[in-house]
Amino acid sequence: MDALQIGLFVVGMTVRVVGYRRNNRNLLRTAALVLLARGAISGFVTGR
Repeated sequence: MDALQIGLFVVGMTVRVVGYRRNNRNLLRTAALVLLARGAISGFVTGR
């Protein structure tokens, strides 16, 4: 689970930087959703 969280964090931050540099709202929205999933994944996996 830790590897999944780290992977989602890296992907989210990468998409965020690319979206910010390209001024692309869809990439920024995707980054926000990935980072949100990263925060919620631990509760979902443990059933809390």
